[in-house]
Formats: sequence, structure tokens, C-alpha cells
Amino acid sequence: MVTDMTAAERMVERLLAVNWDKAAALAHEKSRARLAREFLRRTAQWAVAVGAERGWPSSDLASGVDPEVAVDPALLARLELDESSMDLFPVPTDLAAAIVRWAALGDLPRQRFPQLDDPYEPILELFDRGGGFARGPGELDLGFISIQLRSVTDRATLEPLPIDAATLDALDQEA
Repeated sequence: MVTDMTAAERMVERLLAVNWDKAAALAHEKSRARLAREFLRRTAQWAVAVGAERGWPSSDLASGVDPEVAVDPALLARLELDESSMDLFPVPTDLAAAIVRWAALGDLPRQRFPQLDDPYEPILELFDRGGGFARGPGELDLGFISIQLRSVTDRATLEPLPIDAATLDALDQEA
């Protein structure tokens, strides 16, 4: 069993720091849509690779890589939503827990599946660019735009989208 608690703790702090800035969402509408699509593609590829299609795109990819991965329940409890102060679009608790559990794997996923990209990097970048995020029936609602989920197979077969900072910033500058 591999558990990198330091990485898991850093990820909890990153998720707790998400700022749902509506102005940022509007300014980053195109890049956030691209990041959502790339998140869906990557998580679909990982779901197929580790047999975690059920529940996708919030399936437990970490357990597919290492069924014994464990994260302190008290650490995950920090991510639970406080309904009295909930933002309009909070990070869904199950998705946040999946991201933290993934971080706890450290380098193990890259060692076992070097051909696959980090499944959660795009969604973390999306969160860093502000705005809303919610799941609706068959879609991701980004506040100003919705992205259709499609099927795991459909998403897994798509070509990767560049998500480097320069490409994302250029998308947002387009008229």
C-alpha cells in the first residue's frame, strides 16, 4: 500500500482554497470549457485502464490503481460541505475525495501507467480559473456553459487537448 499523506494534505488545502469568482469564470469561459473536456477525456481513459467505469466521471480511480490506498477520514472530513456557508457551486464532496485519494498515491499511477496523463490536473486548473462547477444530469455546468458528459468510451477515444497556460490564455483572448 502506498499513501503519500503530505501530498493528500496539500491537495485538501488546494481544494479548500478554490475561489468561485464569477468575473474570472466569464473571462476564462473558453479555457474552462476546454479543461472540462480534457478532464472528462482523461478520467475516462483512466476509468477504462483500471476498471472504474462505474460512477464515472467521479469514479474511484485511486482504488483501481491501488485498492488499499487509504486517506485519514479526518482529512477528508475537512472537505465536507457546510450547508450554512455553501457557495452556489462548491467542489462536489465525492469528486474532492477522489482527487485527494489520487494525490495520496504519489508517483504510483505514473509508474504503472506512464502513457496516461494525470486525470485531475485539468479540473484543478479549471477550479483555479474561477467560476462555477456543478454536475447536472448528463453534463458539467460551468456557470456560463455546460459540457455534455457523453459515454466513457466516447470520451476515452478522443484526442488530447493542449492545456498549457499559453494555449488556455490564448483561447480566452479570442473574440
